Amino acid sequence: MAKKKTVSDVNVRAAVLKSPKEVISAITSNIQGIKFTKVLSTYVMESKDLEIELIRDGKSFMDGDLIWLGNRKDNKEGTVFCFQANKRDMKTIMPTNDNCQSIILDVNKGIIKLSVVSRLRCAVCGKSIEIFDEESQCPICEAKAHSEHLKEWIKMKGSCPVCKKGLALDRQGIPIIAEE
Repeated sequence: MAKKKTVSDVNVRAAVLKSPKEVISAITSNIQGIKFTKVLSTYVMESKDLEIELIRDGKSFMDGDLIWLGNRKDNKEGTVFCFQANKRDMKTIMPTNDNCQSIILDVNKGIIKLSVVSRLRCAVCGKSIEIFDEESQCPICEAKAHSEHLKEWIKMKGSCPVCKKGLALDRQGIPIIAEE
């Protein structure tokens, strides 16, 4: 097990919302001996010294061993975490300003605690966008939606569900302003 320093709780929200490199820097400067392997821009944990705990309304609702952390697929700032919630179930979460109130590294226990909220509703289906959901946004009005819902909407209608301006998808499936 990694040796921990005497500080107990460290706010790592800014690091998580910035990049995986910032998160690793925050973790390794507060917990000694954390081992990981860097593969491109993904950090794969070599042991089960770190856990993820998701908290809603003050109550823990999911936790597990951190497996890896890396960049978001949409090239935006932020960090994606993958953790093993149970023996068979791997979960991927994407913390954002809209779905996380606080992100604390409990140095003594080796736990990254994410206090989650559901502030956003999908512009297509109207349901909450949760921390497990990939989200995309209109490049014009910045309306947010579940990524797959917005992609399907753009494929069918060729516009934003909110501002109605013309949209298309680039090669990676990211919404872009349609050429006229």
